[in-house]
Amino acid sequence: MTGAPTRLLRYAAGIAIVAWAVPIEAQPQLRTREYASGLNAPVGFVQDPTRPLVQYVVEQGGRIRVVQNGAVLPADFLDLSSVVSGGGEQGLLGLAFAPDYATSGRFYVNFTNLAGDTVVARFHRSGNPLVADAGSRFDLRWGGAGSPRFIDQPFANHNGGNLVFGPDGFLYIGLGDGGAGDDPDHRAQNPAVLLGKMLRIDVNVLDSDPGGYQVPASNPFVGQPGTRPEIWSFGLRNPWRYSFDDPARGGTGALLIADVGQNRWEEIDYEPPNTGGRNYGWRNREGAHDNVTSRPPAFPPLVNPIHEYDHSLGASITGGFVYRGCALGPAYRGRYFFADLLGRVWSLAIVNPGTAQAAATNVVEHTAALGGGQLGVITTFGVDADGELYLSNYSEGTIRKIESTTPVFCGDGDFEGDGRSDITVFRPSNGTWYTTRSSGGASGVQWGNGADIPVPGDYDGDHQTDVAVFRPSNGTWFIVRSTAGPMGIQWGNGADRPVPADYDGDGRTDVAVFRPSNGTWFIVSSSTGTATGVEWGNSSDVAVPADYDGDGKADIAVFRPANGTWFIVNSSTGAATGIQWGNSADVPVPGDYDGDGRSDVAVFRPANGTWFIVNSGTGTATGVQWGNSADVPVPGDYDGDGRTDVAVFRPANGTWFIVNSRTGTASGVQWGNSADVPILKRP
Repeated sequence: MTGAPTRLLRYAAGIAIVAWAVPIEAQPQLRTREYASGLNAPVGFVQDPTRPLVQYVVEQGGRIRVVQNGAVLPADFLDLSSVVSGGGEQGLLGLAFAPDYATSGRFYVNFTNLAGDTVVARFHRSGNPLVADAGSRFDLRWGGAGSPRFIDQPFANHNGGNLVFGPDGFLYIGLGDGGAGDDPDHRAQNPAVLLGKMLRIDVNVLDSDPGGYQVPASNPFVGQPGTRPEIWSFGLRNPWRYSFDDPARGGTGALLIADVGQNRWEEIDYEPPNTGGRNYGWRNREGAHDNVTSRPPAFPPLVNPIHEYDHSLGASITGGFVYRGCALGPAYRGRYFFADLLGRVWSLAIVNPGTAQAAATNVVEHTAALGGGQLGVITTFGVDADGELYLSNYSEGTIRKIESTTPVFCGDGDFEGDGRSDITVFRPSNGTWYTTRSSGGASGVQWGNGADIPVPGDYDGDHQTDVAVFRPSNGTWFIVRSTAGPMGIQWGNGADRPVPADYDGDGRTDVAVFRPSNGTWFIVSSSTGTATGVEWGNSSDVAVPADYDGDGKADIAVFRPANGTWFIVNSSTGAATGIQWGNSADVPVPGDYDGDGRSDVAVFRPANGTWFIVNSGTGTATGVQWGNSADVPVPGDYDGDGRTDVAVFRPANGTWFIVNSRTGTASGVQWGNSADVPILKRP
């Protein structure tokens, strides 16, 4: 690869640069809508890892309900109500699917049994994928063969109950301190008991294993006399929901724990990736404040939370997730959402994420925007297959989805809906689209012919790119909608250039053409069906629609090779700007390279195989040497971190060379041949 490893160059002399600053307050507001109802005391919302439209709701009384495309099915996934203790803080409290669930069918639940003790049990799904095999139950033995199949709970409260598989494939189990007030037996600091701890175990063992798990050798207290090796971290009071910042979607892998306070402080603890052996301080501390100090902690130092709030704001924290979806807009990406049992919802930004210096900042409350009183008692958050957020109304038995008031365009270049651009080519010789999916596997779809122009986009708004072609011979668009099947729209003529994008901000790609003969854009709004014509550009201009102002709508824009200038109409204000960036031999490659939700002005210069990019967030300019004069630039978000990656397709050998923006590493994927048209993420 020319220039590998990547070299960063500065290229700013003589260039006019316009920078924008968009704080979170200027981004679209949030709201909620009811997604599922008819539930009883929901305390968990978990995505099926094998079926994107299926989630499971954990009801405290012992049932696990199936939600398919928003409808609660009459048949339970699993009913444990006869073996689960009820009332107060007891019940069925957690559900987690094994990382290999697609093949093993294993999942795990956490509940308090009829004696009030904690049980973590393994099950398998049945032949019906929406029904568990109740007879496959195996209760983990805490200490190996012959050990108890439960964890003793001395009181009825502070059971924790969440179950989460970490990025390392191990099962994390958060246990409360055993109950009562101020942890009377100092259990959270006692290394010989499991209560008041975060546990980490390896459940990837044979079904015949007598204990059902092994202790990972990398656990921090393995081999330490008097300390249970299952312990990952100390000093928790009642960890009511914790989650990992999902690395598969560009997250750091950090663990965030919401720990319920006694009577003064609620806290959020932050654990950098793979950093066990920490002590979060309870009962010696509540939040960052001294509490009961008559007995020493198990070991110093005590780690302060990254955020706390007192009981003038709430009374019992409910942990959520670091948002890594798309539909809320990039301003919310990387923010941690959390709530209080009393119905308040906030999000916060994380400074220095993934490190021991991580800190919380810019805490924003969303309660009123999300519905205020209709939120009720919030006991859990959840994320779906797209990384979008949900929360529960415990008292009303509903699940609500968090949405943006202004739809955000997602899914372009992403044919499977996992938030990453897929490597795809259109082969004119047989009119077939060949895709190698970012999650694995390949597919071929015959759609179009040798004279057609591929125009992929999310025409139905389901966050998946649809296969589509524009046929110049009759000016018709032929689209295969991933949710509703094929359709044809006559719009344009043989001299027009198709410019599909989401101009009306409804989350769907609009059919549109740029007519060079008169420099006019003709756009059909997918939300209203109305058509508009906007004169902007001339016959020698290159159309470069993209969301340059970050309002969720594509802006009409052209690149003028004659003087290397970009002319952009800001859709949020109607104002026009001109930015000189590039020259007549350059190829415009707009994209969101800095991940701030706005497309950056950028060009690829074939003469030296260099990308010159203006960062919209800072106004700084960079140059990245990647490719050569025969390459075709194919920018896209191939790693799913919300930033456009620099990439080229080399026709000479049909290979894609991609620089992963999240890690800085480079990869090469052979997919296609010299006659293929590479499909890039359209800006």
